[in-house]
Amino acid sequence: MSFDDKFEKMLWSPNVCIVNTKSTTVHKSPKPNVLLMLMPNGTIWLNYRASYMAITAASDLKAKHEDYGSSNAVKVESPCSMNLERFPIDEQVCSLVFESYSYNTATVKIEWMPIPITVLDDISLPDFDLAGIRTFKHTESYKAGEWYRLTVELRFKRRYGFYILQMYFPTYISVFISWIAFCIDSKALPARIVLGVNSLMSLTFQFGNIIRSLPPVSYIKAIDIWMFTCVAFIFASLLELAFVAYQDKKLLLKSSRSGNTLNAMLTLMKHIIPFGDVREDTIPEPWVENEERRKTIDDVCLFPTAKVVTINIRAVGLLRNSSINSDVFTSEANSLDRELAARRRMHYLKKKRRLIDFGNQVDRISFFVFPTSFLAFNIFYWGFYLQEPSSSSTSDG
Repeated sequence: MSFDDKFEKMLWSPNVCIVNTKSTTVHKSPKPNVLLMLMPNGTIWLNYRASYMAITAASDLKAKHEDYGSSNAVKVESPCSMNLERFPIDEQVCSLVFESYSYNTATVKIEWMPIPITVLDDISLPDFDLAGIRTFKHTESYKAGEWYRLTVELRFKRRYGFYILQMYFPTYISVFISWIAFCIDSKALPARIVLGVNSLMSLTFQFGNIIRSLPPVSYIKAIDIWMFTCVAFIFASLLELAFVAYQDKKLLLKSSRSGNTLNAMLTLMKHIIPFGDVREDTIPEPWVENEERRKTIDDVCLFPTAKVVTINIRAVGLLRNSSINSDVFTSEANSLDRELAARRRMHYLKKKRRLIDFGNQVDRISFFVFPTSFLAFNIFYWGFYLQEPSSSSTSDG
């Protein structure tokens, strides 16, 4: 025999409730959808068609699962503590705990049926897939005695296709764009800086949008590791650019210091009189008698880091304000000036060519090392997080 909800009030019931619920609402359409049947053997069948809504404890996100039907006679909201360490490739376990609120084990014994949970085939959630159901029974102790509890655990697996398109794919593009700088000439600093800085800024904005859509938790999530690593790769490409530019700056500083040293040396050379132009009657007595004063200037190093340039000039320490005719000396000094300037320019060009070759070599190495390292990180990252977490999905009767 079947009865409506009015007959329910005249029968005794074990007063089974959901312990961990936040709110329960009985829906009427237009009357409460309650099924009450009286079997020939005296068994009473009482059925509420319900929908389940899990309210996450970590955020305002809601995972809805209508596992008892579509009429929504009883709407149950229960908390679900979410672990987001593997987000967005995570699985969440939510549970419902049934207990007789008024009667302990001495009065009421509750058991799961042979088929404890029945799930409709046409259930579909936008963010999650129902990956498994697990049921078990245990006893809970209170001061008033012991109560039987029936627990059902629902395991949800997140659909991460949306996050691949909206989070991971744009970060791939940003990292790849930062590597284009390695293919640009090392002297095109503005273009390389623009690529690196724009990639870093776009990745930072993307990370900010992701953070705003997630709850504030105290642990590191999988998406955090991904974003921090991508930022590190882009920042490392900027450091590589700064290193090459710093080497170029060092060359300019060394060339400037070498030029100052050379100018001072040329000034000194122009005030020294060649030994062959000195007349015997103009050489003072002390300079003639002191043979140690007479010397040969050899092995003059024009550049501290360059190849030694040897200039053989026999000279004595007599200045141009003496009575010696210095026309020949002036011509030789001008010739020496031109020769040293040519040598200095040749040395600078060789050094510049070596620096350009060095910068290109650094770019070639970086163009190989960066993608290889990023590929290794991807293999480790996806290999680790795509593994199924250890959790039981069996159903115990």
